[in-house]
Amino acid sequence: MTSDDLPIGRRVARWRVRRSMTQQMLADRLRRSKSWVDKVERGVRALDRYSVIQELAHVLRVDPQVLLGQQRSTSAGTPGGVDDIRAALARYDTPQAPAQTDELRRQIGYAWLSYQHADYGQLVRVLPCLLEAVQGARSPELLVQTYRITSSLLVKLGEADLAWLSADRAMSAAGDDPILAATAAISVAQALRASNRDRLALTAAQTAANRILPAPAYPADHEDGGLRGDQTARQPHDQRSEGEGESEGAPARRRSAGEW
Repeated sequence: MTSDDLPIGRRVARWRVRRSMTQQMLADRLRRSKSWVDKVERGVRALDRYSVIQELAHVLRVDPQVLLGQQRSTSAGTPGGVDDIRAALARYDTPQAPAQTDELRRQIGYAWLSYQHADYGQLVRVLPCLLEAVQGARSPELLVQTYRITSSLLVKLGEADLAWLSADRAMSAAGDDPILAATAAISVAQALRASNRDRLALTAAQTAANRILPAPAYPADHEDGGLRGDQTARQPHDQRSEGEGESEGAPARRRSAGEW
């Protein structure tokens, strides 16, 4: 039996497993109960509303027609689209272009919005051109942001090694900026986790966190204590000076009193 011959509930279950979701996770994202998901997958509850099928397809990141068994395409991230991103990441000869930072920031913001709404098909289409434009602008901030979006998308599409490459590019673009490096390290950790390298992912995240930790501040009373120590050390000398002044001046005052 091919995937197109399966009941829609079985196709939902198959895609849920491919997306590494439990029934409870899928239910939470749909804001429904686990029992509802279980009944759908077993065919006990019919999916007779297209709006519900669209909602399921959105969460599972597939075309609604895939769940309906009417086409064989898999997900929004088609192999051709991923190949275009791979080609953009492989370019090292991008000529430097005048930086249109405002326009690039707008495009990057739109790309993040598409990612947050799981519009991965749109991202696959726009990222190759965006990567080329940002590489030409040579702005560390814009490079880090674009490489991070690319890495996050590739993790979602199951391209963990390519995601790690993009995240590593973000780290290189960050340079000595601790904030940019820390944000890039988030993508590195996510890509490593997607590659089942959990220990390396934890190390990358901890290293980034240590780079942005504030320097330890010395207690204020430490410096005050040193100052007070100096004053205390000087105090006997000052007291002796005052005492010596009085002892030398006392006979003179007494003689003056006797003369009066």
